[in-house]
Amino acid sequence: MVATLLEGQQLASKIKEGLKKDIDALKSKGFVPHLAAVQVGENAASRVYINQQKKSCEEIGIEYELKELPASTTENEMLDFIDKLNQDDAVTGVILMMPLPKNIDARRVQVRISPDKDVEGMHPANMGKLVYGEMGLAPCTARAAVELLKSSGVELKGKEVVVVGHSEIVGKPIMLMLLASQMESPTPVVCHIATKDLCFHTKRADVILVAVGKHGLIKADMVKDGVIVIDIGINRVPVTDQSGKGVLNEKGKPKMKTTGDVDFEAIKEKASFITPVPGGVGPVTTTMLLYNTVESAKLMADKSAK
Repeated sequence: MVATLLEGQQLASKIKEGLKKDIDALKSKGFVPHLAAVQVGENAASRVYINQQKKSCEEIGIEYELKELPASTTENEMLDFIDKLNQDDAVTGVILMMPLPKNIDARRVQVRISPDKDVEGMHPANMGKLVYGEMGLAPCTARAAVELLKSSGVELKGKEVVVVGHSEIVGKPIMLMLLASQMESPTPVVCHIATKDLCFHTKRADVILVAVGKHGLIKADMVKDGVIVIDIGINRVPVTDQSGKGVLNEKGKPKMKTTGDVDFEAIKEKASFITPVPGGVGPVTTTMLLYNTVESAKLMADKSAK
């Protein structure tokens, strides 16, 4: 058996086509999806992400604006700025660029964003909706993983699903999304760093979703034949030759590669479906940010119509 790859770009393109139609419909009503990204100080890594966001938004017709605040910004000034964005009808979505300066409580600022403009899906009100089976504005990475899983076409009803990792932005919301249907849900088990026997759980799983950030955590002898694997982990590890020696790049530094949390090459020989890293969950996560931005604009349009 060789697994079918669940490649993210194909699913992302399909979702974007649907979003373009939604955006055209919104614009015909006078509502333009407008995403405001807030950055405090300068950060080279986030700048790359900002450029990617801007490009992705503009490709499908979402207006994108970067709001830059000085590194000296205080927490109270930051909160006041968020309040202004909440009150600005031209802004339909807000995203915080991390990291924030140490003097600013990121969680407090995140909670200050209006739930209707929370495109990252991290506001307690949006998290709480998941408990009621309402997807709404859900965390982007978690939603991307679940959408990729559903794209396999496999019926999930009653399946044994193991989620490895219980973070508030991935593991926990994934579990709630899987339980959204009263009659069609799988049976999820959540494992984490305190789990005594991870292998016991993964060997029983029909589906494994893993988001830990540990290269090679899930090995082939830990899964059964025909398993579906959604690898959400992102790791940078050295490239090695056949003898196990590290390979150097043209500058004489260790050559690095991006991997997930599973032993992809070995497990793809046993799995029925598997996501590659990179190229799996990543492209869909970016698209889920666009999806949430459009959903935020829809919320504003609906409120205006009432």
